[in-house]
Amino acid sequence: MKTAPEPESRDAFKAQFLAVVSHELRTPLTSIAAFTEMLSGVDLPEGERPTALSVVQRNTERMLVLIEDLMLLSRLESGDLPVQSEPVDLAPVVTGAGREVERVVPTAAVRGTVKPGPPVPGDADLLHQLFYAVTGAMTERALDGTGEIHGACFGDHWTVTIRSTQAETLTDEYFLATSLPVPGGGRTRSLALWMLLARAIAHRHGGAVSIGFDPRTGAAITVRLPTAG
Repeated sequence: MKTAPEPESRDAFKAQFLAVVSHELRTPLTSIAAFTEMLSGVDLPEGERPTALSVVQRNTERMLVLIEDLMLLSRLESGDLPVQSEPVDLAPVVTGAGREVERVVPTAAVRGTVKPGPPVPGDADLLHQLFYAVTGAMTERALDGTGEIHGACFGDHWTVTIRSTQAETLTDEYFLATSLPVPGGGRTRSLALWMLLARAIAHRHGGAVSIGFDPRTGAAITVRLPTAG
């Protein structure tokens, strides 16, 4: 695969990966430690033991799911995960991801167009996850709930931008504090994890994801992917 301009920095990805891991693990580990200590104490009323055990079990399951997500990210970034490389028509992938965001986020509305263009070599399912992640990140807490998508092919690469009205720039704290459902999974991921996944998928396809903010037009996430040509 060709590499799109301005490829994602591996060092930057690793630094963000470690920051997200430490944050995501802290909450369930703290809960498990606290309630395990309660269960081992002699002063815990018998009637409260089932509640404490439930908290420990729930947070243990949360950690197991989180570890699966982190392993997926690690395998994508390292290249250990086999990825399909077939011609993918990008327009229906992007619009389909937008419709899925509208289904799982009742307040979201996704508008805009993606112009026809040459295919992208890659994995359609992974690319769908990429655009679901960035579209959800832009609409989940948009001031008017609307995300505007514009995509077109320029020369040897695609540029797809999702823009929304935000009160301020999208910070790491925003991504860590906000979650987006996993379609069909009955659970959620933090936007920080979703954005790491989006970056890893883009990088694996020779592309990049960038985040910007303009006080006049709002926040934007731009995805660049190389064509098959």
